[in-house]
Amino acid sequence: MSKVTPQPVSVDIDFTDAQLTGQGGLAFLAQLARETGLLEQIAQRIRLKQRRRGASDAEMLWSLIASLASGNGALSDIDALRQDPATAQLLGLGTVPSGRRLGEYLTRMGEAQLDALQTIAHHVARQVAPTILDHQVETLGYVPVFVDGTAIEVDGRLFEGAGKGYDGTRQYWLHGVFVGGLWASGRLHPGGVDVAVGWREQLAHDIAPLLGDRHPIWLHADNAYYRGDLIRFCREQGWDYSISVTNDGYRRPILESLEGLPESAWTDIGGGETATLTYHRPGRWPAEQAYVVVRRWKEGRQKALFPVDTIILVSRDDLPLAELVARHRGKQGQENAFKGPLIDMDLHHPPCRCFRANQAFYLCGQLAQMLLRGMQYGVLPNDARRHGLRPLIRYAIRAVARLVHTGRRWRLDFAKNAFRLDWLLHASLQLE
Repeated sequence: MSKVTPQPVSVDIDFTDAQLTGQGGLAFLAQLARETGLLEQIAQRIRLKQRRRGASDAEMLWSLIASLASGNGALSDIDALRQDPATAQLLGLGTVPSGRRLGEYLTRMGEAQLDALQTIAHHVARQVAPTILDHQVETLGYVPVFVDGTAIEVDGRLFEGAGKGYDGTRQYWLHGVFVGGLWASGRLHPGGVDVAVGWREQLAHDIAPLLGDRHPIWLHADNAYYRGDLIRFCREQGWDYSISVTNDGYRRPILESLEGLPESAWTDIGGGETATLTYHRPGRWPAEQAYVVVRRWKEGRQKALFPVDTIILVSRDDLPLAELVARHRGKQGQENAFKGPLIDMDLHHPPCRCFRANQAFYLCGQLAQMLLRGMQYGVLPNDARRHGLRPLIRYAIRAVARLVHTGRRWRLDFAKNAFRLDWLLHASLQLE
């Protein structure tokens, strides 16, 4: 068979005065921002500018939030929005700041403005969360809550508040709590802090009021949160929990309790794994705890000389072992949800030297993520709920469209060959 060589057509290059946008889906995001009260909240609560010239406080922050929701994580990306009148029109922006002006604006943020942004984030979370909570209960039978922290690496020594982490790199430390796929709480801390710093404030102040007592809750966490205070807090809230135990010192007494255990005590849970339940009370903890120990003998097709044991602290011992393991491993999906904002919204690199400016930047990133999730669960069809942020940004937000003003009305024309035309059609019907 002869090889077919692609033959691109010869084209003439020209330019048009038509108002085209490569981010037509921002029209749906802007509608959601109005419905959740985000724009009104920003205008009322953030009063930083002293002079009434240039972009207002609301225009500054809304420009950044919309840009981050489009996957543009650099302040310089605002300059592209500044030269895009069609997209600015969709967002309702009379004035778009330059990236430099926006950076200067963020450096002026103080504790009062950061507290106001936190309050706005709580408000938006309350608007967006109910649909997500109902979906989680419908599909899983409970609401998964995932608390975790991740290092935000910085280059150079000019970043205020940066410090060496446990791995020796200079970094900030970002803590997030996810309810399903919703980034419901976020805190940026200086470098060198405890890897689980601030968990109580986030869970008690941000998450518990959001969840209420209507749904069963299951908290997932890694070894950094293997703490008696956290267990006590979950029991006070009536939450179930499961925590990975990977520290050798914590694992040792649990594994010692299994010595001499007969083979009949192990249950096959599928996938070449067996599991058993054991009990242990760590020092100064409120009560004896249940642990699921998962044992695997094979790595691929080859049997290992020694078994590989995975230990999971669990709050329930009345469920089948396979169910307990499956529930805990569900946190892997939420770990990916945490990676979503960092990768797909380009939040891996803080843009400012001032620490408070970077705190404000990540709070705006959290607001952008909540709007995307609100769009996913409240505007797009149900089959869009199984996707992460990347498809939402690529096929919904970054949809090519033409903005037309006719008959005293604005009309947005999407291309009929759009990859997710069904999403755009469904969203347009919701908008109407």
